[in-house]
Amino acid sequence: MELIRPNTSFDFLRIRKYAYLISTIAMILALLSIPIKGSIKLGIDFTGGVMIQVKFPKPIPTEEVRQALEPIGENLVVQGFAGGDEFVIRTEAVEAGTQKLSSQVKELLENKVGKGAVDIRNVEMVGPKVGKDLREAAVWATVLALGMLLIYVGFMRFGVSMALGAILCLIHDLVIIYGLFVWTDKEFNLTILAAILTVIGYDVNDTVVVCDRIRENLGLMRKTSLGDILNTSINQTLSRTILTGLATLLVVVALFFLGTNVLADFAFALFVGILLGMFSSIFVATPLILAWDRLVPVKRV
Repeated sequence: MELIRPNTSFDFLRIRKYAYLISTIAMILALLSIPIKGSIKLGIDFTGGVMIQVKFPKPIPTEEVRQALEPIGENLVVQGFAGGDEFVIRTEAVEAGTQKLSSQVKELLENKVGKGAVDIRNVEMVGPKVGKDLREAAVWATVLALGMLLIYVGFMRFGVSMALGAILCLIHDLVIIYGLFVWTDKEFNLTILAAILTVIGYDVNDTVVVCDRIRENLGLMRKTSLGDILNTSINQTLSRTILTGLATLLVVVALFFLGTNVLADFAFALFVGILLGMFSSIFVATPLILAWDRLVPVKRV
């Protein structure tokens, strides 16, 4: 099945300066989120603490929930979900244990909204040592994924120019996703880390398909300029890029609207990552190969 014929001749590289401008603005906004909003909100998977998920029979203002739980302490985070009848309450680990804290939360909330009107749906606890270990493991997982990609693409398959384009393409996507999570106050936890690693895999696959076609055309079009070869390669793989992206997005959208709150955040990260992957594989990675060719010439097969 072909959505776009492989003999199309869209000149993608001609508008690369506009794509660079869009990417630069998006990355600047993402980086500005750190001094303006602070660092990303880490879940208890990484910080340690207790998370209690509660549900009410009808919507209730977040401020009322927060006021009702003031006796527990100041370091308390109350986050409401769409619909206004379900909340996640996070606090530091307590010596008394999760069972006592859960009972205290239920009692305080029932004093506010009525007896039997609070449903404790989930209680989780992670120690600070475990949270620190998970945080370090998350960083290493991402760094190793990028390092292995550089080795695979750069030294085993396509060459340094294409590897640098692929790595910078991935960094571009990860920075924007990070900034988006900070701006939207979404929590970063193990589920979102899984989504990020999935996005890395998707981006790598998308970029490798384009690079593979570029390598083939470098051997077939020896007298053609590199810019024309890159444009031809993008056009030849464009149908595959769009169809794969749209098919994946259909599943992600279904997860977002039909899944639980945890799956909704997972789907949100995937949705943004897939869209960025489709954009960056065409408008970031490939133009960067052309730019790097001046310093590290692309080898003609």
